[in-house]
Formats: sequence, C-alpha cells, structure tokens
Amino acid sequence: MVKAEQYSGLAPALRQQLAHCIDEEFGHVAFVQEREWAQPDWVLAKYEGKELATFCNVVLRRVLMDGQLYTVAGINNVITPRAFRGRGYASQVLRETEQFIFEELECAHGLLLCADALLPFYSRLGWYKLENCSLRYHQPSGEQLYDSNVMLLSPGQQHSFRPQHINLNGLPW
Repeated sequence: MVKAEQYSGLAPALRQQLAHCIDEEFGHVAFVQEREWAQPDWVLAKYEGKELATFCNVVLRRVLMDGQLYTVAGINNVITPRAFRGRGYASQVLRETEQFIFEELECAHGLLLCADALLPFYSRLGWYKLENCSLRYHQPSGEQLYDSNVMLLSPGQQHSFRPQHINLNGLPW
C-alpha cells in the first residue's frame, strides 16, 4: 500500500530520511546542486514493514502552458533505496500517484523533468515526452530555461496535449 502524506505534516525524522535518500541519489549531480528546488506539497511512499521502500514527491502548482493556467502535479525525487530496488516499487508508487493526482488533487496533468536514461521507464508508465517544448522556471538569479527532457502525464493516457511553452511559475521540482 502507498501512503500519501502532506509534506508539511511529516515527522522530522522522516523528513531527514527523505533528505538523506535524495542526497545519496542526486548529491553528486552538479545540475541539482547548482539550483534551488521547490519544497514538495505531498510525499507518496511505500513501506515494507516500517522501512521506507520507495517514495516520490508531488509539487502542486498553477503552471502556464501555451498561455493558459493549469493545475499541475510536479513529480520529483522518485527514489527507491538500494535495498529495495528491482521489486517494482517505484512503478507501483507512480501508478498510485497517477490516481492520486487526477482523482484526489484534480490536476489537469502531471509534469516531470527527466534525465535521458529514465525516459523509457516513465514512458512505460504512460508519461510522454514533449518535443520542442521550452520550459522556464525561477531561480534566485532570475528566470532560467530548462534544456533537457520534459514529460507529461495526462488523464486517460491521452497524449494529444503537447504544449510548446511552459512556465513553472516558481522553482523547479
């Protein structure tokens, strides 16, 4: 079972554990270290017994796409600690996250910023890459242009929505 919790209500020990997992996974990535990132609104986690087996974060935001505002669920930090990898837990959490963002949060789309190596993984789960899409986000130094993969998840696996211009209206996730 996957548990959805508001980030603001997490126990300090769990926040520390999540931060540790994120640092282990992405602490060596210069792109990650050189930017300020949005704090999540939600954490969806699967436990095996009392141990954290996998999790992902959700940032809820009104995002501008081709000149229109949409409520979007930004997905980030999909992480499975090494001891639990290879069991399909990340896929399970993302499938349940899909249901959560569309049914509970009533989002128009899911959106993630994705490394090349992860495109096949997310594609298998119904996410689709936006080709020729410019994505802008905020940083303390000003607005920045994201120059890698942008993926969307739309309700009912509809891949017809393909915006060309996205502004996250805030920090990236």
